[in-house]
Amino acid sequence: MARARWERPEEHDHVLLLADDDDLHLEVVKRHLESVPGRQRAQVLGRYPLYRILVARNGEEALRRATAQVTAVAVDLVMPRRNGLEVIQELRARRPDLAILAFTAGAPASEAVAAVMAGADFFHEYRDEPEPLAFERALELALDRRRLTRLIEKGEAEVDEARARLSQLSGDLARAMPGFRPPQAREDVLPFKEAARRYLTASARLFEGDSQGLARALGISYFALRRLLARYQVPLPSRSRRQGTTSR
Repeated sequence: MARARWERPEEHDHVLLLADDDDLHLEVVKRHLESVPGRQRAQVLGRYPLYRILVARNGEEALRRATAQVTAVAVDLVMPRRNGLEVIQELRARRPDLAILAFTAGAPASEAVAAVMAGADFFHEYRDEPEPLAFERALELALDRRRLTRLIEKGEAEVDEARARLSQLSGDLARAMPGFRPPQAREDVLPFKEAARRYLTASARLFEGDSQGLARALGISYFALRRLLARYQVPLPSRSRRQGTTSR
C-alpha cells in the first residue's frame, strides 16, 4: 500500500516513542500510525501525520530515547534489557506530563493492573496478530487521560494557590480592620447590615472608653460616629459608663 503524500510532512501533533521488540507488530503498528492524519491546526496547515514515530527495541534504548521532545510512549511489557514495568515506572518519575500506553500480547488482567499502577495511562492487549486500529484507539485514550489528569492537577494547584492568596488577603484585612474576622466559608458571609453591626460592635469594644479614638480610626467625626452607631444599634463607647461600672 502506497504511503500517503502529506502536504506538510515536517508537521505533527505528537512525537511517539514506540518501544517493542516484536518486529512484525512494531512494523504494522508504525506503518498504520504514520498514516493517521493530524487533527490540530489542520485547517491552517493542511494535512499532515498525527505522529512522528521514534523506535526502541529494548528497555534501555526506550529510556535513552525518551527525550524532552517525546510527548507519548507506547511500551511493550515484555522486552529485553529492562522490562516494560521498569521502563514505565522510571518514565513516569521523570516525566509527569508524558502519555504512556502499555501493551502486550495475551496478558492476564493482573498485567494491566500492574502497568497502570506503575504509571501507564492506558493498557492495550492484542492476541496473536497485530491490531493497529485498536492500538490507535488505545493510544488516543492514553493521550486523553494524561491531558485530563494534567488539567486536573493544574486546576488543583491553582485552587491551592488561590486559597493561600485568600488567606493572606484575609490576614491583611483583619489587621486593617481591628476586631473583624474575615469569613472562612460561604455560610460565614452575612447580609451587609448584620456584618456592619458585628464589625462596629467589635470596634466599639476594642475602643471602649475612647469614642474619639474610634472616630479617628474610622476616619469620621465624632458626631458621624454617633449617627453610625445609632443606625446599627451599637452602644457608643463611654469612658464614664465604664468608670461608673468599675466604681460599683
